[in-house]
Amino acid sequence: MSLAVGLVFAVGTFVEMYLLTVLSGYISILNTLSFIMFTFLIGIIIGRSWGKEDFEKMQWHLKSRSIPGDDALNGSVLGLSSMLLITPGVVTDLIAVFILIPITRDIFKNIAANMAKNRIASGDLYYFFKD
Repeated sequence: MSLAVGLVFAVGTFVEMYLLTVLSGYISILNTLSFIMFTFLIGIIIGRSWGKEDFEKMQWHLKSRSIPGDDALNGSVLGLSSMLLITPGVVTDLIAVFILIPITRDIFKNIAANMAKNRIASGDLYYFFKD
């Protein structure tokens, strides 16, 4: 498992760096750095709005073995969007923007709900890490 995770991070980093290099070739290095800082600030703003408390709601639902409500799922995927915006890169920013759009956010909420259902069915009480 750790080899697969390491491989995903290595390939993901390579792809992100390549795309940032290509982007800087089109819009200049200064504009690319400005783009990275702008998405970082947007991610911070979103993270402060929907942050830790929504992940704690999700954790509480899992511990009580109930399916998370719509507000917990919405906040959790918006928190994920915030984390993706903070991470510099083109692919992570595109995924985060798709999460921010309300029409496509339902797709990510369904993925999160299915993950929670699988965790509950397997008896795992933690969504990410133990307290």
